[in-house]
Amino acid sequence: MNYPIKNADDIDIETLGIPLDADGGFAIKVKDYVHRLTGEELAAEMRDQLDVRSSVRSALLRKANKDILAGLKKGRLRLSEEAREAFDLNMLIWFADKALRGEHQSYLTK
Repeated sequence: MNYPIKNADDIDIETLGIPLDADGGFAIKVKDYVHRLTGEELAAEMRDQLDVRSSVRSALLRKANKDILAGLKKGRLRLSEEAREAFDLNMLIWFADKALRGEHQSYLTK
């Protein structure tokens, strides 16, 4: 895994090329699903991921990928409230990893 961002001080939403709306949020699109995040929560998750050992981060990412795929297949609105919260958290974990790798641009909505 190649992570261009390795230092928490290098995390800057503007430098990542993520345009924020007036509320400090932005949207990403995965398949046909659009998910909203805030720049603040993304930056915090990216910092958290940098604080975790790579083996733990890899395990969390594998679980997040699995849960996201299951949630997309079932449909977020058909998930229980608890499953929906987990789905939203996993989307944040997954996208933060993409941003740390510099592979996030293609998921941003225009």
